[in-house]
Amino acid sequence: MTALPFDPALAVKLVPLYLLVAIGFLLGRLFEVRGQDLGKLALYVLSPAVVFKGFVAGDLHGALLILPVAVFGLCSLVALAMQPLAGRFWRDGRERIASFTSGTGNTGYFGIPACLALIGPDALPVVVMVSFGATAYENSVGFFTVARSETSVGGALLRVLKYPGLHACWLGALLNLTATRVPPPVMQTVELISGGFVPVGMMIIGLGLAQIRGLRLDLGFIAVTFLAKFAVWPALALAFIWVDNHGLHAFGRTAHQVMLIESLTPMAAVTVVHATLRNIHPDRAAIAVALSTLFALVWLPLVYGRFF
Repeated sequence: MTALPFDPALAVKLVPLYLLVAIGFLLGRLFEVRGQDLGKLALYVLSPAVVFKGFVAGDLHGALLILPVAVFGLCSLVALAMQPLAGRFWRDGRERIASFTSGTGNTGYFGIPACLALIGPDALPVVVMVSFGATAYENSVGFFTVARSETSVGGALLRVLKYPGLHACWLGALLNLTATRVPPPVMQTVELISGGFVPVGMMIIGLGLAQIRGLRLDLGFIAVTFLAKFAVWPALALAFIWVDNHGLHAFGRTAHQVMLIESLTPMAAVTVVHATLRNIHPDRAAIAVALSTLFALVWLPLVYGRFF
């Protein structure tokens, strides 16, 4: 298969996301909307609703259950390994943001459309399970990693325990595994709230970009995060595929395709949320996330086409 340097179908699917970024930029420049306020809304209300909905409705049985566990482990491993490396370059909080974002990616509203566009509807159950693993990391180990920029280990653990997203994970999984029916009014409320996560998350990127008064590329931050996202993660995915092909034989071609595509997604938009809430160079984080999204449009089809 010959890979195209650019995938028009994928680009078209992402146009609404870029429009939301533009809306956020205009809100920040014209009306001085604060990213911190939207960040709190996204992190403490919208994101937990998305997590709860996903875990309640997902298929948490069978062989696919291995995937979120494996992805969670890989996310945590990459983040913890990146932390001392990033600490050699920065001591102003960027090391925590770099560590957090290196452990995850935009597996949801970039990864799912990408998998459906390049593989087809058969990819949906697999990509959802992979996203579960990344989500579980973001709401536990990832949140702890960022919280440590402001407090001690004990204080960070306390913040994790207070974080609604963590409890949305285990509660949703518990209700799912015990086949407990959630009252319709509750699920309808969750549906309404979760529907705001994608637009608000993308607008936060625009609000971060609106803070830029001069184009200051943090080349060091971009280089470290891009290395983790677009080199380390694809290498891990290919290693996982190789091990499965030569030993485990637990997953088929579709799962392998999803793993590779998800490893090539750009930096997670929630990176900007954390940087904004803690005032850790949100403009630089927004630039890095935006550039990684543009880069992924080219890099993803090139690498994917090379192996599939």
